[in-house]
Amino acid sequence: MDAFAALGADCYFLLRQAIKKAGSLNGARIAQSLADTRDFPGVTGIITMDKNHNPVKGVVVIKVEKGKFAYQTTHELSWRVATIHIP
Repeated sequence: MDAFAALGADCYFLLRQAIKKAGSLNGARIAQSLADTRDFPGVTGIITMDKNHNPVKGVVVIKVEKGKFAYQTTHELSWRVATIHIP
């Protein structure tokens, strides 16, 4: 599985959980349920939403040594979607 497939799976499972917790398909209730997400066990790691509704999760750094993958470290990051302004 590549990284994009795993991240896509996390999006699907997060949304599915949020809809279930919201108990409705009301957008505002789903958005609040997503914002309240804490310690979600995603495919790519544990996900928690920060105060700005951005996911906070670890990024694993792996090094290739002599043709084999070797774990280096995990960094906790808060992700933000970049906004592109076109004049």
